[in-house]
Parts: sequence; C-alpha cells; structure tokens
Amino acid sequence: MGIALLIIVGQSVVAPVSALPAKLQLDAGRLAREIFENEVQAQINDQSLWCYRQLKEEQGKKKLFAVCDTNDGEIDRLLAVNGQELNPKQREAEDQRIQKMLDDPDQLWQQQKKSAEDGKQERELLKMFPDAFRFEYAGMQGNLIKLNFRPNPIFRPSNRAAQVFHHMEGSLLVDGEQKRLTEIEGRLTSPVKFGWGLLGHLDDGGTFLVEQQDMGSGHWELTRLDVEMNGKALFFKTIAVREKELNTDFQQVPEGLRPRQAFELLRQNPAFRTCPEDGCGKAQGTK
Repeated sequence: MGIALLIIVGQSVVAPVSALPAKLQLDAGRLAREIFENEVQAQINDQSLWCYRQLKEEQGKKKLFAVCDTNDGEIDRLLAVNGQELNPKQREAEDQRIQKMLDDPDQLWQQQKKSAEDGKQERELLKMFPDAFRFEYAGMQGNLIKLNFRPNPIFRPSNRAAQVFHHMEGSLLVDGEQKRLTEIEGRLTSPVKFGWGLLGHLDDGGTFLVEQQDMGSGHWELTRLDVEMNGKALFFKTIAVREKELNTDFQQVPEGLRPRQAFELLRQNPAFRTCPEDGCGKAQGTK
C-alpha cells in the first residue's frame, strides 16, 4: 500500500501516503478491503517454507520450540520449558515422540488435514472482516497507516466464530507500500453468547494482539500473538485463554522439504538445535 486510494468529494486521487496533504481523507473501508484481500491471496499463493524459533506461553507455562515448515505440515521440536533447556533424557524422549509421528502416516495426514482446515477457516474470517466492520482513518504511526474498526450493525455472521465480530472493536496497522497488515489489536466490548448462552460465552474485556513482519521478498510471517479471554463452555466449564506466542530467527529452507528432512535439520543445524545464546527463557529478536 505505498500507493493509497484517497477520496475527495467522491473523486479518487492516487498519491504516495507520505506525500498526502493533510486535508485529504483516506477511504478507510476500501483500503481495509484491499488489505484483507491481499492477506487471503498471500495465504493461498505463498508456498515458501521456513524454520524458526517459537516461544509459546499457555496457562502460565513457557515452552520454546524449533519449528520447520514442510509440504506435509509443521515439525516442531521442544528445546526448553520455563527457561530450562531439556536434559539429554528429555531430548531423547522428544526425538522419540517426533520419530513415532514420522513413522505413522495417518498421524501426519491428520496433522496436515487439521492445518488445512485451520487455514481455510482463517481465510473465511479474513474475507468477512471488511464486511463485518466499519473503518476510519486514525493517522500515521511512523510509516504505517492506522485504521480503527468497530462492528458494522448490518453484518449478519454466517457461523459461530463470526458472531464474535459483533462484539469486537480495535485497530489495524497497515504497511502502505505492500498493502499488508502488520498488526491487528482488538477487544471484546460486550459478552459473546453462543446458543443463547447455553453452549458457552466469552466475557467482555477480552483482548488479542497479532503482529506479522516482512521476512524479505514479500513473504510475511506471524511474529507475535497475545490472547487473553475468559468465559464458559459446555454449560459450566470455565475457560481461561492465556496464550502468547513469539516467533523469531526465521530462515528459509528449500522447497519440497519433507518431514524427515526437517527433523534432521532441527537436530543438526546449530541455529535450531539448542536455546539462543541469551537464554532459553526468550527467543532472540527478529531481524
């Protein structure tokens, strides 16, 4: 989006964002639609494979993984728990876990199937986002465009996941040159009830933050995820979602990488075999 579409009295004007006179008003809705269309197309068309470190925190426990993409799904190898690197016995058990998965074609297929289903659902939600919200220009943050969003009252969700859109507001940060989303931050402004509350609900005040970054050659990767939600599911079961994810140290790997090759790469490559030099408790900074 280095070239943004602007609207003045109904007439389109194209100019670099940095050179726009202050009196011009960004067509926020149209820009948001372009952004989310690009995100969907990137998921479909970008088939490059990468290895990286992933620091995940769930329910108070921190786990550091080395992860590799393959054509048949991800291979992840645990490196540390709560800042403590695995001892030799634990590493052996982790390698046995991965080897057992590699020896079970059905398990690999199930993983690949789930990944494909998750990707399809994510693309469907991305497609709905421009219709589910109304957008307004909120200024510049450095060289990024900021858009605020709030629910579109005429939007009719087609599935349960999309019901959340009616209860959410927040902001986007947009790369003006590549027309890509660099950050989305949101919060629930009212409770979300599923099945009139009988099937569960999410409390208001829940928040989420997602960031992604250009790794070069137009390839973008998720670098940060931070979710905090409370609610209930299946009538009485209380749920507390506290999920944080930090992905760093990305390295592209050859096309056609197979799961067994990825496993060997994670075991042999010094960049992913052990914890970062600055400790297991955190991943190194992104480039």
